[in-house]
Amino acid sequence: MSVHKPKFISVGISHWKTPIDIRGKFSFSQEAVEAILEEAKELDIPSLFVVTTCNRAQFFAHTHNAFILKELFARHTKASLAEFEDYHFLLQDDEAVHQLFELCCGLDSMILGDLQIVSQVKEAAKYSNKKGMLDGYTHRLMQFVLQAYKDVRTDTAINEGPASVAHAAVLFMKERYKQLNAKKILLFGTGEIGETTVKNLQKYPYKEMVLINRTRSKAEAIAEPLGIRVADIETLKKELEDCDIFIVATGAFEPTIRTEHFENINREMLLLDLSVPRNIDKKVDSLEGIQLIDMDQLNNIQDETLATRRKSIPKARTIINLHKNEFYDWVTMRKLAPTIKALREKLHTYRTDELEQQKFRLSETELQKADKLAASVVNKIANQATEFIKSKHRQSDEMVKMVEQMFKLKE
Repeated sequence: MSVHKPKFISVGISHWKTPIDIRGKFSFSQEAVEAILEEAKELDIPSLFVVTTCNRAQFFAHTHNAFILKELFARHTKASLAEFEDYHFLLQDDEAVHQLFELCCGLDSMILGDLQIVSQVKEAAKYSNKKGMLDGYTHRLMQFVLQAYKDVRTDTAINEGPASVAHAAVLFMKERYKQLNAKKILLFGTGEIGETTVKNLQKYPYKEMVLINRTRSKAEAIAEPLGIRVADIETLKKELEDCDIFIVATGAFEPTIRTEHFENINREMLLLDLSVPRNIDKKVDSLEGIQLIDMDQLNNIQDETLATRRKSIPKARTIINLHKNEFYDWVTMRKLAPTIKALREKLHTYRTDELEQQKFRLSETELQKADKLAASVVNKIANQATEFIKSKHRQSDEMVKMVEQMFKLKE
């Protein structure tokens, strides 16, 4: 185990710099995440959790060696080493801490204020904790991050109104067609994004909506309360024959929709691929009458909801800074704990040593009273000293060194 002081480090790729075709190569399956955590243990990485979503793949770790972390990340992706070097980012210490706060509070989302990411971060940390890969530092940091998220959500308008990838998809449809009441909408994939898209579409009249999912029961659970038809996956090509808008939101790691799905179809159709990696083969876009829109294109959709959310950014950042400073205060106090504990023990050693010397002069009753009085005095001195050390240590660690030397605490 290295004696170097651990840092909080994040390494990854995200939608800010990485195009969708490259981003798809960096998705981690659950099996990959498990393998990463197992390797991290063998490499003596004390704490690591892995966030993998449509728009990012990211490690958050408390460790001393950023190089090992980068190597571990690159080894478990489908991207080349050159692609990793071109697109990855590396954040350390305050930059990494701050980015985790902004990510969970919706400021680093593809769609400003989209807070769906916070549940994914929570689950990633929870899974690492289950695997014994979340240390005390990271666990406490997550507590401060989640409290900041709650305060941002409660005290700002950062997530008011619908603003997500699903919302952007609906806005694009409305902009493209103006009216949806003559359109048949087919949605393939009823995970979180697919379900949100369906619910967002309920505000607008449409001709028909059909849901298809590999597990039919999942589609039925969403469709039944809304009176929407569910079709079997085997009928996908047939359903496409009279489809106007085809939305794909599956979680596959390879394209599930290819050019052969559109054989003998001669009609205009809008295709929305809400998946990363792409679940619709890019070749489909070359077919006559087909317009294929991906996640990165949806990122350009703007509306009054996002304009309102932008006004909340300064207040959200103020809340983040308050919680971040409280976390750093906790870190500082945590460093002081050994010194404060040693000081208390030393002061009480003086008490017990002095009583030991005086016990032959005192009766048992007098000794008990003296012990009680001395303990009370020592505790008051220790408490006063502790508060003074804490207040001065926020500006400098010289006070701690002086106390350690004064009372010979290192001996």
